Amino acid sequence: MLDQIDDTLAAIHRISKGNFSAQSFIQESFLTTVAGQVKVIIAPHDAHALRGSNDVPCDAYCEKLNPAFLDFYSVDEYKELYKTRLDVFFNHYPSKNFEGRSWSELSEVILGVDVQNEPWAGIHPIVAGESWLCIMSTHLKDKIGLGKSGIAVITGGISGPQSATGTQNFPDSAFDCPAVDEDLSATAGTPWANIFLPGNTLTARALGQKLLLVEEWSFKNTGLGLTYKKQAIFDQGNALNYRGIPWLYSYLTIRDEGSTAKISITREDNFAIGALKNVLLRAYNSRSSFNWSKFLPAPKSPLTSLTHVAMNPYIPEASDCTFGCEGFLCDAPDGCSPDLLCKNSICQNPTESQPGKIGDTCNSKKPCISHLFCENGACEECLTRPSIVPEDHRKSVVYNNPSSLVGSCELDTANPFRSRPYCALPPSSPSFPNHKTNPCANSSHCSANEFCSWGLCTACGPEDACLGAKCKSNNKCKTGFCNTHGRCDYPVKSKLVGNNGRATWRSRKGAGWNAGPKNQEKGPNKVRDEAMRINIPKEKVVATGQAQAMAAKTA
Repeated sequence: MLDQIDDTLAAIHRISKGNFSAQSFIQESFLTTVAGQVKVIIAPHDAHALRGSNDVPCDAYCEKLNPAFLDFYSVDEYKELYKTRLDVFFNHYPSKNFEGRSWSELSEVILGVDVQNEPWAGIHPIVAGESWLCIMSTHLKDKIGLGKSGIAVITGGISGPQSATGTQNFPDSAFDCPAVDEDLSATAGTPWANIFLPGNTLTARALGQKLLLVEEWSFKNTGLGLTYKKQAIFDQGNALNYRGIPWLYSYLTIRDEGSTAKISITREDNFAIGALKNVLLRAYNSRSSFNWSKFLPAPKSPLTSLTHVAMNPYIPEASDCTFGCEGFLCDAPDGCSPDLLCKNSICQNPTESQPGKIGDTCNSKKPCISHLFCENGACEECLTRPSIVPEDHRKSVVYNNPSSLVGSCELDTANPFRSRPYCALPPSSPSFPNHKTNPCANSSHCSANEFCSWGLCTACGPEDACLGAKCKSNNKCKTGFCNTHGRCDYPVKSKLVGNNGRATWRSRKGAGWNAGPKNQEKGPNKVRDEAMRINIPKEKVVATGQAQAMAAKTA
C-alpha cells in the first residue's frame, strides 16, 4: 500500500513540474527538491474505520476496541499504537521514488499531514480525550520532524460536517495547540460565506496563528434534482474564492456519478466537471488573507483582488430565480432583489428590527436601506435590474464566457424612460442627501466590516475595534460585545426560558403564582413544592369510644 502511495506521489510531482520527459524523469527529476505546483495531503488513518461507519471497513483498531471506539483517543495503549503507525509511515518507510528518503522530508510534494481523517466524526461537543489532537500533532511536528521539513500538520477536520454557527471543527484544542498549522472543516452544502465572515471570530483567531483550509466539500443532492448540480458546485467554490479560503473537492471518480456527490473527470465540460474546473481555475489566482508561502509556491499567474462576486454561469433556465435570490452571493446593494438586503455578501431578508425597510417611514433623518428610495414619506422598492436574455434559450441563463455581457445585468443607459430607478444607490439631491450606507439601530444591522454610528452603518477603520478585534471588555468593542475568546463579537442571542428551553420554577407556577405579597416566593415564606412527610395521629379504640361512654354515663 505504501509503495502505491509513493508511486502516486512521484507521478503527481512529475506532472506538476510539467517539463520532464520520461527519461529525464528517471534520471534527474528527483535529484532536486524544487517544489511542484501541485502538492498532496496525506491522511494516515480514517476515524470511520474505528467503528466501521461511512462505508469504511472495520480495521484492526476497530476489532480490538469494539465497541468502545472512543478509547482510541483516551487510552494510552492506543495512543502509543497510533504513534507507531505514524513513525512507520513517515520515518521508517524508505521512498522508492525519492532516493530512499522518508516521507517526512518530501516537502516538495507533500503539503501537509492530517492528524487523522475526521477525528471524532459525528461527535460534538468532543468528549474526554480532546488532548489527543495536540499530542499527535506534536508527535508529527517535533518527533517525526514535519516542522523541520516545512510540512504542515493539519487537524483533518474534527467532528465532520460543519454548521454555519457551530464549532464542530474549530475547538479551542485546535487553536491553542502550537503544533497545529492548519485547521480544516469538512461539509457538503454549507453556506461558506456565513462561516468565513470577513473579520469574524474564526478568521480573526486564525490570522497569524493558523491557516484555514476547507479540505472537503461536495455537492449534496436536494429536491431540486441533478439539473442544479453544476450551479451548486460553482456557488460553493465561488463563495470560498471570494472569502479567500483555499479548498479541495471531496470526491472525483472515473466511474458513473449517479445522484451522488461524485464528479467524473472523464466527462465533457457540459457536465459537473465543467463547473468544478471553472471555479478551480478562479481559485488558482484568488487572494487570501493567509500567508501560504511556507508550504506552497506562489501561482505563476497574477493574483486577482476579487472586488466583485463572479456571476454563476450554470443557473438552469428553468430555475425559479436566476439573480439576487435569498442566499445568493452579492457584492453591492443592487445585487439582490428589491425586498432583500445585501449583508455580509449574502442576499437575505431584513430582520424585523432593521430600519429603512420597504414601507418604513423615511425622511432626511430616517433614511431607507441604501438601494431603496424615499417617496411620499415611505421607503419604496426600486425596479429589479433585468438580465439580458441569451439568444439560445437552451443554454444556461448566463453564458460561460466571463467577458461577455450576454446574460448579465442590463445597464442604466439601456432604458432611460423607466418610471423608477434600478436597484442601486439613489441619486443625491439637495432635498434628500444620498446615504450610501444602510441605517441601523445596532451593529447587528450592519455587515461584519461595519459598525453602527449615529444611526448609519460605518466602515471600520484600522483603529476601530470591530468584529474579530482583540478586546478585554464590552465597552471597547464597536459591536458591543467581547466574547470568551477575547474577540469583539455580535451580542449573544437571548437564551430560552430555563435550561435548554425547559420551564423554570417561575413559569411552572402558572397564572397568579405571584399574586401575593412581593418576594413571598423567596426566603422563609417561599412556597415549597417538594414532597413532605406529614404525621397524622392514629385513632385508638379507647379514644374513639370514650365520648360514647361519657354520654351513656351522664344519661
